[in-house]
Amino acid sequence: MITRTTALVTQKMIILVGFLLLISFALQASTALAADKPIKVLFNENKLELAKDPIVTNGTTLVPFRPLFEAMGIKVEWNQAEQTVRATGDNYSLQLKVGSKQAVVNGKNLTLTVAPQTVDGHTLVPIRFISESTGSLVAWNPYGLEVIVYTEDYITASGSTKEQVQDLIDKELARIKGEAEGQNQTNTNTPITSVKVPTPPQGSGVYKPATSDSVDLSKLQGMYYGFRLDNGGYECGGLCTDLFTFLPGGKVVVGTPVNGGPETIDCTKDDCQTYTIKNGTLTLANKDTYSIKVENGELHIDDTAMTRVKTAANDLKLDGSYEYIGYQGLIGISAGSTSWTHTIQLNKDGTFESSELMLGHVEGGLPTSGAAGGDSTGSYRITGNTLVLAYKDGTVSNLLFFLHDDGSLQIGEDNYNPED
Repeated sequence: MITRTTALVTQKMIILVGFLLLISFALQASTALAADKPIKVLFNENKLELAKDPIVTNGTTLVPFRPLFEAMGIKVEWNQAEQTVRATGDNYSLQLKVGSKQAVVNGKNLTLTVAPQTVDGHTLVPIRFISESTGSLVAWNPYGLEVIVYTEDYITASGSTKEQVQDLIDKELARIKGEAEGQNQTNTNTPITSVKVPTPPQGSGVYKPATSDSVDLSKLQGMYYGFRLDNGGYECGGLCTDLFTFLPGGKVVVGTPVNGGPETIDCTKDDCQTYTIKNGTLTLANKDTYSIKVENGELHIDDTAMTRVKTAANDLKLDGSYEYIGYQGLIGISAGSTSWTHTIQLNKDGTFESSELMLGHVEGGLPTSGAAGGDSTGSYRITGNTLVLAYKDGTVSNLLFFLHDDGSLQIGEDNYNPED
């Protein structure tokens, strides 16, 4: 049996596996460089645990030598008396000295941009040296405070080339820079221009919300929702919201109402199905069937725990930013997988800002199609369980809306969580 809590936790784990790089790009694009924030190292898309954090000195990022090289399967030896490091592996040898810009890699001299340093007993080298001495692809994301390392073997196993991945990283960093600079320009407290928000469509008045959490199958009434995992992301982007709206006269609407909340339902226009319940089966007039039962006073449909939808206060105003993350395909595993992030900022003055970002991947999880998305502003109104978004370009959207007990929002079929 899937509960809302287990569904959300499992979905979040699936989404995060395999695209740490992409999530950090999407969520930290506007993060300013902060001296007190530690720099992360992502090695083949996994965070590398370090005893000493990387540092930035005179514009050059230096990273700990030993953990990176050992992650590549290279043996590292330190000579305290001579202040030298020797590294050996299959057909590989390296020697460098703290304080010297000269190193020897496979018998050939290599000049470092900055001499290796010893900080708190750890030897640090410029990130460029990692690339030059091992052939790995190394990049610096100053907006997410990340050093990104892809080894040649990892890139080859993904079916990509170093040039392809480098091109994608360069484009992604350019996009992040543009977003960060654009946000810095707009973060001047310039108010959003309000637009007129129309009233939502009027229903026939047939809908009556459930007034109690207690459920009686012979007297079903109101809208109920439940979450169901979509592990591959091909049906609902990772997490499905099942919706059933029970109406007087033995009728039900399955799914999201066309015009917003359940109060907008008009059975002369909408797909209201008559139903019967017999021997634990909910049967609709169109022959669709679902298992149904009440367990400990709670409604269950197809083994999904259902919760009644509570009516929001009319003209409710919120003040916060909310985020929905979805995906298609197992990120980092499936070929051609994608992920997307939708955010919406609802302001107390009745205005809103929304943003959409979509990221593409190829087999193995490396980014290949960059990002696409857009930003919008306008005004909003919440009436009952309908959210009306009036965009500045004149477009109007009427969406299902309700509040969850944990502070998240249901907007249409998607669950938006408060941003940290």
